[in-house]
Amino acid sequence: MTTKLNYEEFFEMAILKLRDTSKSSGIHSVYSGFNQAFREYFGYDPVKVSQELASEGKIEIRPVRGGVMIYLPGQAPKSRGELGKEALGKIFDEPHDHDKGLVEKVLSEVAPEGIRKFPDDFLEAPLDHGEMIEVVIPGTPLQLDPHSQTIVISPLRLFKYEAKNPPEAKYIIYAHQVGQQMIRVPRDNRTVFKAVTSYARYCQQIRDQSFTLFLKHTNDEMAAQRLTKELLRRTGLRA
Repeated sequence: MTTKLNYEEFFEMAILKLRDTSKSSGIHSVYSGFNQAFREYFGYDPVKVSQELASEGKIEIRPVRGGVMIYLPGQAPKSRGELGKEALGKIFDEPHDHDKGLVEKVLSEVAPEGIRKFPDDFLEAPLDHGEMIEVVIPGTPLQLDPHSQTIVISPLRLFKYEAKNPPEAKYIIYAHQVGQQMIRVPRDNRTVFKAVTSYARYCQQIRDQSFTLFLKHTNDEMAAQRLTKELLRRTGLRA
């Protein structure tokens, strides 16, 4: 004796057998004969079951004239609300919900052991306190003065620090975290330069590899650029 199908199995089989893929990836609940077939098989109306399966993500439904269209998960056309959210995301360079998993996937490929941290992971050897100078900072975001390569400022310019050279200024920008009020900077200019240069090279490598992988997954340069930007934002890479 053939085992009776459960609801999910019945819906899946009906969609695969009744749909005309040249017209749609789904079926009309009434015109395809699905509703009547469900009643004959289970003995009652499928409306409540359809809503329950849709709420669980096991099928997708879209209201249409005379009933609903029923789809397998991920195969329904986007609703106006979903299209609006996608458009808003593009305007503000935000990733779509389905892109967030792609960001995580690419990040696991380009940095399987995690993102290296500046400055500790870019100094050739640990330094003791005598080899460092302490720079007091306000705990706010910091940036380079747009008119100078050596002046570090806070957004409202209430904080200003003049570094002795551009690498030291970059070192402070790369090393600081919001809320942090002191940064230790190596006294040796060569050590500072090597750490900053190595970090910039590392950031460029992550950026290039990420863009290449996103482009491979999406075949869309704009999407790859947007996703790369999101990956860099999420990891906090600055160079």
